[in-house]
Amino acid sequence: MIEAVSLKKSFFLNEREIPVLKGLDFTIKAGERIAICGESGAGKSTLLQIIGSLDKPSSGTITISGTNIFAKPEHELAKWRNQALGFVFQFHHLLPEFTALENVMTPALINGDSTPAARAKAGQLLDNVGLGNRKNHKPGELSGGEQQRVALARALVMQPQALLADEPTGNLDAKISNEIVDLLLECNREFNTTLLLVTHSQRLAARMDRTIVLENGQIL
Repeated sequence: MIEAVSLKKSFFLNEREIPVLKGLDFTIKAGERIAICGESGAGKSTLLQIIGSLDKPSSGTITISGTNIFAKPEHELAKWRNQALGFVFQFHHLLPEFTALENVMTPALINGDSTPAARAKAGQLLDNVGLGNRKNHKPGELSGGEQQRVALARALVMQPQALLADEPTGNLDAKISNEIVDLLLECNREFNTTLLLVTHSQRLAARMDRTIVLENGQIL
């Protein structure tokens, strides 16, 4: 489903090039569960951002479901991203003025779904992640684990082809972390959604199908 060919990414500081990704080649099958691991600064989050089309490579290609995503015009890329990819980050990025239900509805409304349809999908997903009784609560009224469950429901509302999770349990205790990962794996099984999980935790990585290990911008 996802193929990277000669993927490179550099940043520039005071006209000095800082290479972060140094020519990565890999393939990920539809429905696979992949952990992306490595030391801090190895390029894990940069790689996930490029796969998610939130950043562009310096060279090389990312092909998802047969499409070179960076060949798309920006407005088409934004629409495709909203429909095809779901994102869960260490910091949940919920809109504080919106309720849990409204936060989860947002991608569907952006897609042009009717309000009743978006509300129905969002409500069902909140039920699925165990927050059926918290739909009308705002993020400030929810615990950290509950907020991350809302973020997961929001990531799934468009039934994406791939779910990209960047340290989604980094701010949670062990018990809640396990519950969030259980939910990620359950969604992977139920929807056959490809799962890419950036993590420092070998324990979490061991629950995936396989691991891509980055070191100094390359795959070991």
